[in-house]
Amino acid sequence: MLNFIFYHTPIFYLIQSIWRDEAFSYFMAKPNIVQVIINTAHDFNPPVYYLLLHFWMKIVGQSDEGLRLLSFFAHIVTVYIAYVFSEKVFSKKFAWFVALFTLLNPMLLYYAFEMRMYSFYALFTFASIYFFYFKNWKWYTVVSTLGLYTHSFFPLIIVSFATYLWFTKQLNKKSFFLVVKPLIYFLPWIPILAVQFINSKNSWLFPVNFQTVTSSLGNLFTSYEGTPGNYWGYTIILSVIIFIYIIIGLKHKKKEGLLFSLPVFFPLVLILGYSMLKRPLFVNRYMIFVTVFEVLAICFSIWSIKNTIFKTFSICFWLILIIVINLIAPPYHKKTDFKSTFAEINKIATHNDFVYAKTPIGFLESAYYFKNKDKVFVYNPNGITIPNYIGVTVVFPNISRSYLPDAPSKTFMVGDDATFSLVENK
Repeated sequence: MLNFIFYHTPIFYLIQSIWRDEAFSYFMAKPNIVQVIINTAHDFNPPVYYLLLHFWMKIVGQSDEGLRLLSFFAHIVTVYIAYVFSEKVFSKKFAWFVALFTLLNPMLLYYAFEMRMYSFYALFTFASIYFFYFKNWKWYTVVSTLGLYTHSFFPLIIVSFATYLWFTKQLNKKSFFLVVKPLIYFLPWIPILAVQFINSKNSWLFPVNFQTVTSSLGNLFTSYEGTPGNYWGYTIILSVIIFIYIIIGLKHKKKEGLLFSLPVFFPLVLILGYSMLKRPLFVNRYMIFVTVFEVLAICFSIWSIKNTIFKTFSICFWLILIIVINLIAPPYHKKTDFKSTFAEINKIATHNDFVYAKTPIGFLESAYYFKNKDKVFVYNPNGITIPNYIGVTVVFPNISRSYLPDAPSKTFMVGDDATFSLVENK
């Protein structure tokens, strides 16, 4: 039973080995706060999450589970906001369903256990919806500004809100200013964002094709990115179902339905279109805010259903669906097990020994787990320039080594698959 809980439920996301991006977060957050901001300016995302993690690390230290719980805390706050919002917009009873639906959404839950900014990205998205809906412009400005300084795609939410006001004929000078006001506080970062965008031309992002487009709603709802490779058909079907439910909500009450559905489709069309016509920008996790609006659009649709039987069926269908996904998905989100590898290496390594990652891909996990953090390098005998998008050069500008250290030290050569070999230095 414990084996099932640890390896076939979302608990697995909490306890498994950290992966490259999570190790990157750790090293980004480790220096003093001024250096954190400077380093962030050379990366592709703003600094709020790294600053939060910086102070969180002072409490939990270097503990995989402890560091990941910061994201889970953000997820729990998101669930609370979902409940309060739904209690006011729908009913107290239905608010429990919305809260549970938000808590167990596979996309939101997966990133609730990752040492990255995406759970806070989702939190600030939900908070911005809350304050936008109730026209609490002071707090809308605060949470939206925090969102802007959390992820570079957050401006799409503000543009979506402005577009919603235009569609519903509520856009005037005053409302436009109130909606876009957070962007004023984001102005200092915009030149940095522009440079980051230019520098991101050489990227790892995969091209967008018709399959990506037709399955995008389902992919964003389930956190599916192609593993295993035979599930695309299912996410296409789920995309159709999500689309149908959104249409049901729009038919019931167009104005509120647009608030929840327009920020689903408008940013998707924009990013997917640009990715197909220009260069790839679309990544599931970058668009996690769309998942938040999907959750709300589906809940609004269910709430609007008058037929009691269909309404009950819908509630049961969606809850069963997300529970099943959360039981199927964890093994397919398995990260390369550097944790076990370095548990073995750290037992036999002395303070004189080194770790050389065979490629830059495995460097950050190696640096994170090896006990001699100042003795981890990338073995690079040909002097190849390490691409910026891998991230290691932001926090480790001089990590390439073309030679092995001298005796009496040993070198552990670690591959991207977390296997290693031991070299006795001469």
